[in-house]
This record gives sequence, structure tokens and C-alpha cells, in this order.
Amino acid sequence: MAIEYIFQLCTPTPVGAIRGLLGPEEPTSTGLRITVRPDGRASFVLVEPEISVGFRLDKFTEPEPQYAEIAALVVRVLEAEPGDAVLQQDFERILLLRRGRELLVSPSFWAPEVLPWEFTERLMPYPEDY
Repeated sequence: MAIEYIFQLCTPTPVGAIRGLLGPEEPTSTGLRITVRPDGRASFVLVEPEISVGFRLDKFTEPEPQYAEIAALVVRVLEAEPGDAVLQQDFERILLLRRGRELLVSPSFWAPEVLPWEFTERLMPYPEDY
């Protein structure tokens, strides 16, 4: 079974511009596969994300470099895009949530030195788990 991460953004920026921040669609040097598509589905976390970025790990290669690459790519997009955003693992665990100026991150995924902004560490159960 593949491990997948979903990064959703509330932004008017076109899909192609976000794709440009992330690089080509073929697997990266770490084996990570990245997809970018329009979204617009209502979610439990964001009202109506316009863009969804999928990160799929290659289960036959070392996962740590892939995790580091996901973190770096998410930071790159967050630096360019000011809107609300969420990074989730398989729609089960919230790893990062930005709403307005508040940034919440899961300590299980993020090393403090990776994020260039002030943040609050918090374990975030998925809203349906309340």
C-alpha cells in the first residue's frame, strides 16, 4: 500500500503556476511522485480548497529523503502562497494547518528548523474524530 500526502490550498493562483513551484510530474530523484490538480471539493478542514497537490511515496526506496522533499516543497509553496492550507496523510492525520496568520504543525512530521515562520506544535486529530 502506498503512503500518500495531500496538500490543499485556498488560492486563486492557476494550477500551472503551482506546478511550476514543484517541478515536473515525473518521479523526483528520491522517487516521490507529485500531482497537481484543481480541487474545489468541500473538506472537513478547509472550506473550499482550489488546488490539491498529491505526494505519493515510492515504497521501494528510502522514505526519509522523500519526507524531507515533501517538507521542502510544502515550505516553497507556502512562501509563495499566502492562503489557507493543509497537509494531510491519507486524509487521516493533519500534519500542517495554516488558517490566516496561524500556523499549526504536527511535531511528528516537522523539524522546527525546516519552517521559517513562527508556529505552534499541536497534535491535530481529523475533525471527524472529535
